[in-house]
Amino acid sequence: MEDNINTDNTVIVTTESALEKVFSKLFDKKVNESLPELVKEATAKPWLTKEELIDLTGWSSRTIQHMRDSNQIPYSKHGRKILYPRKGIMEFLEDHHIKPS
Repeated sequence: MEDNINTDNTVIVTTESALEKVFSKLFDKKVNESLPELVKEATAKPWLTKEELIDLTGWSSRTIQHMRDSNQIPYSKHGRKILYPRKGIMEFLEDHHIKPS
C-alpha cells in the first residue's frame, strides 16, 4: 500500500519511515514559509524615525504629528529627536485592523 496525502489534507501513513518523511516535508515547508519573516523581524530596528514610519505606513508627516499629539501612537522624545517604537506601531496597526465582512 502506498502512502498518500489526499486533497482534504488527510495523511495515510503505512510505515514509520514514511511518517518521518511526511513530518520532514511538513517541517521543511513550515520553516521555509516562516524563516524570511522571522529574519526580517529579528533584524528590524526597534525604533523608527518619522521618515521610516512614513515608508512603513504611508502616513503623511502631518498625520503622524496629529496621531502623536492626540496620543494615538507611542513615541519617545529626547530634545527635538522623536522616535517611534516599531512594536508599538505594529500593535496600533493590528488594533485598528478592520476585518472584511
